[in-house]
Amino acid sequence: MLKVVTMARKRRKFTKEYKAEVVKVVKESGKTLTDTCHELDLVPSAVSAWVKQAEIDEGRGPPAL
Repeated sequence: MLKVVTMARKRRKFTKEYKAEVVKVVKESGKTLTDTCHELDLVPSAVSAWVKQAEIDEGRGPPAL
């Protein structure tokens, strides 16, 4: 029987500029957030949070808690 072992990835940190570029790609590429994340080797939950925060920062969305 084949046993699958997954290893936890070391937590990465990204600059504000990088996050802004990723958000721009998500909004302008026409691809799904998930597809974009796979291409950029990022997790969808993080990128989704970046997109939501960008919308709040632009005045479009609920205020941050």
